[in-house]
Parts: sequence; C-alpha cells; structure tokens
Amino acid sequence: MIVKDIMTKKFISINSEATLTKLISLIEKHNLRQILVTQRKKLKGIIYAKELAKKGISSPERTKVNTIMSFTPPHLSPESKINESAKLILKTGLRALPVVENKKVVGIVSMFDIIGAASKMKEFRQTTAETIMSIPEIITNEDDIGRARLLMREKNISRLPVIDKNKKLCGIVTIFDLLKAVKPRDRIDFYSMAAEKETIMKIPISTIMNSSPLIVGRGATLNEIVNLMNKYKNDGVIVAENQFPVGIITAKDLLEVYVSGLEKKGIYYQIIGLVDEDEFIVATVDRMIRDAIQKISKVYKPQFFFLHIKRYEKTGKIKYSIRTRLLTNKGAFISKSYAWDLRTAVDEALEKLERIMFKEREWKKSRLRERLRFKKLSR
Repeated sequence: MIVKDIMTKKFISINSEATLTKLISLIEKHNLRQILVTQRKKLKGIIYAKELAKKGISSPERTKVNTIMSFTPPHLSPESKINESAKLILKTGLRALPVVENKKVVGIVSMFDIIGAASKMKEFRQTTAETIMSIPEIITNEDDIGRARLLMREKNISRLPVIDKNKKLCGIVTIFDLLKAVKPRDRIDFYSMAAEKETIMKIPISTIMNSSPLIVGRGATLNEIVNLMNKYKNDGVIVAENQFPVGIITAKDLLEVYVSGLEKKGIYYQIIGLVDEDEFIVATVDRMIRDAIQKISKVYKPQFFFLHIKRYEKTGKIKYSIRTRLLTNKGAFISKSYAWDLRTAVDEALEKLERIMFKEREWKKSRLRERLRFKKLSR
C-alpha cells in the first residue's frame, strides 16, 4: 500500500500572508496540532500549536504567519510507502506529513490515516489496551488552569484526565481547552511567565474540561480503539477501571505498535532531539541505549523504544530533559529525567526505566507466590 491510497485530499492550510488571528481561529476550530503554510498551493512551512503559544507576540491581528512559521517540513510523494511514512512521522515528531507532487501540496497523511489502514492487522485485533497504555497524570476538577498548564509543560503532555472528590473520572482537559479559555489578546503568550500572573490561571478546570471523554476498558482491543478514535475524531482515549483513570492511549502509541510490528527481528528504536551534539557523545548515548535494551530483553521482550531529548537554555547553560517509552510484550513503561549533562540525563532515565520494569516484575512474582500460598492453605 502506498500514500496515495490513504492520504486525505482535503486538508487545512493557511496562506503565508494571513494574520495570526486567522491562524488561531483555525487551530481552535479544527483542534489542529500543526497547520501547513502554503502559497499558491506550494508548501512554505509549518506552524505548531504548542510553539505558537510560546512566541510572546502581542498583536496577532497585525502579525503575519510567514514571520513565525518554522522550516519546511519533510514531505512525502503519492508513491511513498506507508511503512516508511509511519517511521518518518515518528522520527519527526509530527502528527501528519504533507504529500507533494510537482512542488504542490496534493494531500496530507496523518497518524489517523495510517493506523486506520493498520487496524485490521493481527496485532491490532489481538493486542489490548492494558498492553500499551501509559499511566496518566491526573488532576481534580477543583484544580485550576495554572495547575493543568504546569503539569502539561513539566511532563510534556497535552491531555489530563480529571477526577472528582470521590476519585471518579469526570472529564478530560487538553491543551486546546486551555488555549480556548484564554482571552484573544493573551492567547499567544499563554505559556510565558507573564501569563501565570493573569487571573485566567485561577479559573477552575471544571469550567473548561470536556465532561464526555472517550473511555475504554483494559480489555479493549487496539482495533476497537482505532474505530472509536476515528468515529469521534479524537486522538486519545482514557482507560478506566471502576470509573478511575488507570491509563491513557494516544494515536502516537498506536502508531508505535504499527511500526514495531514492521520489524521482523530485533527492536525498533528511535532517538529524537540528538542534534548539534559531539559525535563521541552521540555514540555514547547510542551504546547506553543498546546496553539497557540488552539487559531488559533478558526479562521482557522489547518491541519499540523511544527516547526524546529536549534542550533548555538557562543562564547560559543547557539543561536536558529526557523522556523514554518502551513498549514490550508485557506493556508500556515510561521514565523521565533532567540533568545539565546529556549523558547523565540519559543514564538516569534508563536507570529509572530498568528500576520500574524490574520492580513490576518482582511485584508480579510476589502476587503469584501469595496466590500459590493461599491455594495450599485452602486445601
């Protein structure tokens, strides 16, 4: 199967001469994570919703899109293979890629398009939500926007399940709910330090959250989850047990399952953000990851490993934020770390990942021993 078989020919784009006011309106209306910038159907660049919020532009009605757009993103041709397209989406961190023919944008391929085509695969029909879900960060309906914003920024996430005073799931809040809550003049600098002082940050989450999130049980198959996402045009579902959020699954998680299934031997692993670093450090990080995976593979069967590196410059120094995600035959595991040295940050993240996984294994062994002991006593 190739790209032209699944691409969406109708897509949202914006002219490079348009104002940011129009851009914000499109992002809110269509819940866009990114939007293509075009001029006479030719691809000029891309704008990310999260990055837009950090720009600190005070006059969106007078600022043009071409002054803040990012570089021209990687693109596909109608004849590109879907397998390679999926890998490129994960590698770039984008949610969709433009399809270009004769220098003009003729369509777009998103995560939804790919996982929709992949949903009939054996892996999607047999794998359950419990296997790939991530443990979610949770807030209460009494928390305010400031708290939600802080969690999203610190944890690098874009959605939070919301529980009530009885610890029951009552909704979900996303980055777009937060953006919509901000007054027009404040939208652009929403993530700036100044925005924290605005009264908007004190608004209760209960007033802006979506009280009807998509919910599945632990036993839901990935095929069922894909169908649910496509039906409601939503890129995330909450896994709940006894009305409490125990997991979260996104379209990206499903794409990882698809890509990992392409590897007949070994594990597919990916590093994002390892740029402008010394070759020796790059080689060291790669070796550290391989060693960790080899150690983990003695206990679990790794399928997909993802490591995301972010650099933050503070007072002339660079601090590194590391996030790992490992998909195995026993489920998904995540770890995070922060350090001034890249190798230290990666080492701490990998060490945390190993501790989490081996702790989980020992806990399961302990439960098994308890069950066996109980059976003996009950005879």
